[in-house]
Amino acid sequence: MAYVVTAAHLAAIAGKKVTPLMERLAPWLNTTCGGYGIDTPQEYAHFLAQACHETDHFNVLREYASGRAYEGRADLGNTQAGDGVRFKGRGIFQTTGRANYLQLGIKKGRRDLFVNNPELLEQAEYAVWSACEYWATRHLNDIANHADQDRLKKKYRGAVIDVSPVEFISLSVNGGYNGMDERKRFYAKAQQVLV
Repeated sequence: MAYVVTAAHLAAIAGKKVTPLMERLAPWLNTTCGGYGIDTPQEYAHFLAQACHETDHFNVLREYASGRAYEGRADLGNTQAGDGVRFKGRGIFQTTGRANYLQLGIKKGRRDLFVNNPELLEQAEYAVWSACEYWATRHLNDIANHADQDRLKKKYRGAVIDVSPVEFISLSVNGGYNGMDERKRFYAKAQQVLV
């Protein structure tokens, strides 16, 4: 039987009252995550800890910054004027950059779906789906199922470092140490709430 996540679970992880966004996300988490193998309390604990940080406690599905900092970032596929702002972070894992929006459209079978309509990633359905795609393509369930005390090898900025599973996943989702302490706290809370 599949594990069921509720808006109350999200609120408990975030340490706040249930919000309308949490109520919109919960059904999509339940209908989407299982198809990507995210279906145990342990896997959800890791997944939702990252989502809680990236969405500012399940408050937003679009990053607060303007996106200008991404302007001209070829590594994100932002090659046209205005791409930084147009393709700023959206969804529960904050998909960023023209190339990533394009890839998601290709996965949906409509190449320019998100390039032409970037705000679609702010809808709960696509916000959850895009995060599941990201999770699956990086094989993060494999990491989520390690024991918390395990030390894993992760390549980071040209060096191979030893990290815990939550650090490995955080570096994979964020690309750096931004919010690492908070991500760890959300993970610990998610374990209490879900496991």
